[in-house]
Amino acid sequence: MKAIIIAAGRAPRLLPLTKDNPQCLLKIKDKTILEKQVESLNKSGIRDIVVVVGYYADKIEGLCKKLRIKTVLNPFYNVSGMAMTLWTAKEELKEGFIFLYSDILFEEKVVKELVKNKGDVCLVIKRDGLREEAEKVVEKNGFIERITKAEAEGENGEFIGLAKFSKNGAERLIQELNKIAKVNINAPFIEIMENIIKSGEKVSAYDIKDSKFIDIDFPEDLEKAKNF
Repeated sequence: MKAIIIAAGRAPRLLPLTKDNPQCLLKIKDKTILEKQVESLNKSGIRDIVVVVGYYADKIEGLCKKLRIKTVLNPFYNVSGMAMTLWTAKEELKEGFIFLYSDILFEEKVVKELVKNKGDVCLVIKRDGLREEAEKVVEKNGFIERITKAEAEGENGEFIGLAKFSKNGAERLIQELNKIAKVNINAPFIEIMENIIKSGEKVSAYDIKDSKFIDIDFPEDLEKAKNF
């Protein structure tokens, strides 16, 4: 299966660390976040990896060349959101894929279990213990009923930045990306997912339970990641 890593944004919450460097190239000890993600994906059996770049694209492309993985450029990264970044890579999505934010680290078994999920669309979540800045979900009986950045009635988990789309799921996603491209180029990924849910599509949830992950949003998260 293919993996798509979204790494086009500026990551302003990590300033000044991202003033002259993209987020995914920040180092955790001796390796970049991107290198660690690629290692985890490889250990999970995924070697077909595409990184969608924008901010300091040349730096990421240089590393990707060394890692022998493909890149796709979002030339509109400065004015577009994550949904449009994904839209620029839509030709890479058609056969199904694993979706990743470029600022997360996770145990290999999380991806291994995600690939096994039978749903056409599956979001990886962590139930309970929600962080204030988290993308919150309402999960019931193994399915996502809502996903939002704001507080939501019944919220009981957070989306950790990993998802899986089957071939059918990817087709549905591309349809929604094409729609949003006409009306809101700054849409985040979770807006697309919320639209898909509201349309009646079933979106599965995979709860990582005791498996570990870390979302690197702020400079102090880099320090925490060194002990991951």
